Amino acid sequence: MAGSRHLFEDFDLLQIFDRGTSPEARRAVRFAAGISCALGAKSFVSGTEQAPDLAGLSDIVDERVEVSPAAWAGDTSAERHRIILRATVPGQDKLISPDISSVTVELEPWQTEDTLFAASGLARLLGDFEREPLVPAANYAAHTIGYAIFTALTAVAGARLRFGRTEQAWLQGEASLTWINWKAAIAATLGEDLARQGADAEWPVVPCKDGYLAFVYNERDWDRVVEMINDPELEDDRFRSFKGRAEHRRAYMAPIKKWCAGRTKADLAKTLVKREIPGAPVLTISDLLNDPLLVHRAAIVTTPSGYTAPALPHRIEKEARGGAPKVDVDGPLPLSGMTVLDLGIITAGAGVSALLADMGANVIKIESDTYPDPFRAWAGATDGDSPLFKSNNRNKKGIALDLKTEEGLNTFLKLAMTADIVVENFRRGVLDRLGLTFDRLVEANPTILLASISGQGLSGPNSQHTTFGSTLEATSGFASLTCYDDGIPVISGRNLNYPDQTVCLYGAAIIAAQAIDCRRLGIARHLDISQRDCAIYQIGDMFASTATGTSARDAAAWSGDRAMLRCADGEYVAVSNDESARLNAFAHADGLTEWASGMAAADCARTLLNVGIGAAVARSGKELPSAPAAAAAGSFSHSPDGALVKGFPFQLIQSPMRINRNAPALGEHTESVIHSHVENSHAD
Repeated sequence: MAGSRHLFEDFDLLQIFDRGTSPEARRAVRFAAGISCALGAKSFVSGTEQAPDLAGLSDIVDERVEVSPAAWAGDTSAERHRIILRATVPGQDKLISPDISSVTVELEPWQTEDTLFAASGLARLLGDFEREPLVPAANYAAHTIGYAIFTALTAVAGARLRFGRTEQAWLQGEASLTWINWKAAIAATLGEDLARQGADAEWPVVPCKDGYLAFVYNERDWDRVVEMINDPELEDDRFRSFKGRAEHRRAYMAPIKKWCAGRTKADLAKTLVKREIPGAPVLTISDLLNDPLLVHRAAIVTTPSGYTAPALPHRIEKEARGGAPKVDVDGPLPLSGMTVLDLGIITAGAGVSALLADMGANVIKIESDTYPDPFRAWAGATDGDSPLFKSNNRNKKGIALDLKTEEGLNTFLKLAMTADIVVENFRRGVLDRLGLTFDRLVEANPTILLASISGQGLSGPNSQHTTFGSTLEATSGFASLTCYDDGIPVISGRNLNYPDQTVCLYGAAIIAAQAIDCRRLGIARHLDISQRDCAIYQIGDMFASTATGTSARDAAAWSGDRAMLRCADGEYVAVSNDESARLNAFAHADGLTEWASGMAAADCARTLLNVGIGAAVARSGKELPSAPAAAAAGSFSHSPDGALVKGFPFQLIQSPMRINRNAPALGEHTESVIHSHVENSHAD
């Protein structure tokens, strides 16, 4: 919204790229700096080190700094807050100085997209189980780490702006990416080994007339699928249950594939929307440029330098002025003293609010006896809440309110009077039907931030179509950039849902920044965050390749040096794609593939690293919590009851984040929260 001020308009950012830093670490810093500059920050670059050009995605105007970082940070004449963003290598000090606000990311010099996807276990989830793991042909690893840097940067900026306190954040790039893969680690505690599914995937990608369709549907959608396909074969009793379909996957998919093959992507999209089935066509970058919803949202723009690139993945839907600014008192964490009313469910909503809790906010999870968070009942919930629920809801309090009743609605509005943020990711229209419109929330609290997280945004053609993370992989370009040489796109299915995870990082950061603005400016805002836009933003630098006539996949694909080596134990090792000369010399006449097939994957990776060749095992979920980078960085943690839960994508150095509270039982804190937040506020 025009005229709205943003937190980062008060900040200068100095980017430092230490000698020997990997291109991925530099790219990640640049990605985070680009978001911050789009929000008003001013960019500086230290010394003579070259900042990577991200071809419009981070369209930054830099000012070169010749003085030392300490002198730059200590220059009080600028009358602005200053933060240093630094890319470095392991073994260096995490702190530039305890008196300088900073965010430091480290990566091994040899780490590439390929080895990062392998080491984090993500590659193991993508592709066909009968073939090698896949790595997307884009910069997803670096840009996901960039999202984590931006979240850390927001925490550091929040501590400075709210409390006048210097804070530093540190993250290990591989560990931040491993944090995205928390579902695989938690599933391993249940004895499940999440891996790529190939042709037997529950949600396959199938050919159509002019491309491919991600055939995504939920259990409750099956009858609509049968009616849509209109083939007697699908009425077979074998296919009536989830278990039956799992056992006869190829049999029931045969008529579905035949039906899809005779239709175009546009026809399929219309039919799926009409039937309210969450599948979607696989869109290429060229498709995205003319997508009606993206055009409506102005999601693809021309940058000042003339590049075609995505806009930031959020919008300020509404803004209301007239409140009184709030005065912050000191607190131990950047969001201390702020309260979040959490209506979020599953991952996208609940995961965002969990990260807000980690950064110090008092998060109150609101459910009802008739509609608890569905994650409670997912895998492993036989004698309690599922481990998946525990990971997204530790560090929160929980209350039970029936918002469909007048009493429940009034209690919520009373809670909102003293809250700062409401987070929700309901289906579009649910909040309005409950009577919790933005205008009504503003009546209760003129400095409230309503944060709506949705698959595709609040408005526009088919924006209300039900989506899952895998649907968004298809419609964001992720699937079209993830394929073998045959060009058939791949989605991750339930095992990963990449857009569900990355929105937790961007969503938490932009919500924190906007909420701080609302408090200090005395305003209210309705924030619209699109998961699909978050995923599209990650491939923004690929749009430039399309504009020049180079296919996005060709622009990002490995130039003949691709190596995912199958070892004697059936596991795979990814080799850095810039090591072809060393690989050829090392393998000699025997050939690298034959050499690797004679040893275990761990031995293969270790041998390659010992001779200076970057390599990483494609880890399984059970290996992730104990992986050196993830263990050192706290990607996984334990709640007070001992359960393995999602940890942190970064860590604060002055005031470390911790897991202090178990995920709440349904309504566990209803009485105490209402007493402290409602009854006491009236007594005052």
